[in-house]
Amino acid sequence: MTEQGCLSCDVIAGRRETPGGVVFENDFWQITHQVSPVQLAGFLILQPKRHVEQLGELTTEESSTMGPVMSAASQALNRILDARKVYVCSFGSVLMHVHFYLVPLTSSIPADLNGSNLLSEVFTGRWACSDAEAADIAARVRVELAKNLYL
Repeated sequence: MTEQGCLSCDVIAGRRETPGGVVFENDFWQITHQVSPVQLAGFLILQPKRHVEQLGELTTEESSTMGPVMSAASQALNRILDARKVYVCSFGSVLMHVHFYLVPLTSSIPADLNGSNLLSEVFTGRWACSDAEAADIAARVRVELAKNLYL
């Protein structure tokens, strides 16, 4: 079930496009690249397909499949972008739909920039990329995730 006016629900329902389209989807979860304007190549969004506003509202099936999907997507970003780390975080104070940012720390990001400082810098557009670059990474992550037999 989706909610009108919810960005995540709009993406899941296909009312809002993301660069490269759907990267991964199962019965419970969907991964896409961040919507335009893209702040960082490889900035993925993992979100439940059902409108859920708090983690405690996830079903047993949603909860049990979240970790493997998140882990596989992080591993794929590591391989494709040679990321030294992939941050995963969720806030949910602006967009009231549970969602997780998967933010790859690539060589273009200074090593001393981390945690919440990193996110504030990412949203300045310092590492912005084109939709075409984001779509290319989305396609490469899609191929990597398709190789994972456990998803």
